[in-house]
Amino acid sequence: MRVVALIMVALIASMSGSLSVTSEPQDADITKMSEELLSELASEGQIEAIVQFNLQPTEGVWNLVSSTGVEVIAQTSVLYGALVRGTSTELSELSSMSPVKHMEANVLIEHFYLPGDQNDTEAMMHETVNWVNASLAWHRAIIDTNGILKTEPDMSLSEYDGEGATAVDLDTGIDGEHPDFDCGEPWTGEKLIWSAKWTGVAWIDAPNCNSDTSSGHGTHVGGTIAGNGDASGGRRLGTAKGATIVALGTGDGASIFAAVEGLEWTYQHSRPGLNDYNIRVVSNSWGTNGDYNPSNAVTILTDMLTYENDVAVIFAASNSGGSGEESEDDLRTNVYANTPSAISVAALTHDASAVTSFSSRGWKTQQHTWPDIGAPGRDIWATAPRATAIDISTRTQGDLYYMSISGTSMATPHIGGIATLLLAAAPSLGVA
Repeated sequence: MRVVALIMVALIASMSGSLSVTSEPQDADITKMSEELLSELASEGQIEAIVQFNLQPTEGVWNLVSSTGVEVIAQTSVLYGALVRGTSTELSELSSMSPVKHMEANVLIEHFYLPGDQNDTEAMMHETVNWVNASLAWHRAIIDTNGILKTEPDMSLSEYDGEGATAVDLDTGIDGEHPDFDCGEPWTGEKLIWSAKWTGVAWIDAPNCNSDTSSGHGTHVGGTIAGNGDASGGRRLGTAKGATIVALGTGDGASIFAAVEGLEWTYQHSRPGLNDYNIRVVSNSWGTNGDYNPSNAVTILTDMLTYENDVAVIFAASNSGGSGEESEDDLRTNVYANTPSAISVAALTHDASAVTSFSSRGWKTQQHTWPDIGAPGRDIWATAPRATAIDISTRTQGDLYYMSISGTSMATPHIGGIATLLLAAAPSLGVA
């Protein structure tokens, strides 16, 4: 694949050279390029790529980038990098420059969900929080250092329910006006403390707390992590029902760069000593199939969050099924879930008794592709957004506030909630 791509780059370069001597590019350095980017170089037109530099770029470096004809769309805030756009010739020339460390295609991300089969509105979320033993944790009495039972102001027993910890739902966003999210002004809500949308260059406050206006995927995920169950009288509670949530809405049709910026935001706001809201978990029900690449931006940020900030980074394993016997060219796992420091989640049946047929299993001979853990991912009832694609498709299920869908996307927030419960109960616990 790399040889073919290199030949195509050479052909394009030779054609451009016949038009203008000054526009003739240098040969591409394919060792700095991801396989996906190499494949895209064979296409015509503008190509978006995420570029990383060896050091913090100076004005001279940016001038060097501009000299290739490549357009800088946005700069990263944690990594030394940027989102750029250019032709295959221009990107090839950029790759040959010494300040450049790595380049990858800004591919679209996939959200790993399937239509739910379960139309029985009596199938409650409390079933799956029982299967993962979240409800068992809630009902544990808390004894303080003086040997006294900890109680709430109303004298009820305190619970291990995630209170005091925050999980980031990096997804399509959350409809914060759903009763289960208690969203108020930014950083004042009791449940959803910030609902933000990615504009392409920055995160902004979502109007009316609703950052999930097209899909609905992220709202369902957020409810599984920590919904308070208000619209169901407490029957459909999230796994970490007492935790708070930050919703970072990349929107539908989002690319990897939007997710990179979400992970960068999470990194910046979870730094030791600067973590005002005790962000300890980021749940990621998105990705794309492929194998582990230690140079990818998402991989690097996953490691930084884990080892530097003690944040649990949870990823869906993908819905590509398989038996584990597939060939190297048919690797059916989420490339980002394959990162060793990430927690990769497979989808189990509703009662957690078996792995679903659609859940990715990894590659039999490559242990790093195996899911680390499984959780219920079939027919999961959780919060439904308003007037979105998923919401409209599930209206026949007969519930205005909740919907049933399936996928490793639905399994992942169960584990995100469990991690939030654990880290709220034992704040000094390290992730790595």
